[in-house]
Amino acid sequence: MRRKNRLSYVEILIMAGILAVVTIRVGPQVTEASTETKISRLVDALETMRANLDVYLAEHGNCFPPTDSFESFEAAMTTKAERSCPYVRKIPANPFNNLNTVRFDDEPAGAGKAGWRLDTETGLFQADNDAEYAAL
Repeated sequence: MRRKNRLSYVEILIMAGILAVVTIRVGPQVTEASTETKISRLVDALETMRANLDVYLAEHGNCFPPTDSFESFEAAMTTKAERSCPYVRKIPANPFNNLNTVRFDDEPAGAGKAGWRLDTETGLFQADNDAEYAAL
């Protein structure tokens, strides 16, 4: 009669312990990589919006898109104008809070009330998810 090869309970416990140690050591690196990816996506979205706002300003006599509401701002940025294509296909979502809305002026960036904040006095387009990222 042949004996079947099976794992003993001790061997299973040893394997579970090894997997736990690997998970504990690798887990923070995966989380850190995820944060770095979000920061990279945030910087890309900021660069895209800032560049397209500059084009809008150049084509409209240094006037910002309408800032009376997010909807009018979004329409101005995503609708084909007479002189050019839409400035952006859509307002990108902030990767940290998944909001694509833009708020204007009032309190400083980082309040977390929208995905982005546009300061119409300085022209600064910032992330609104956290004060740390508002400086990017």
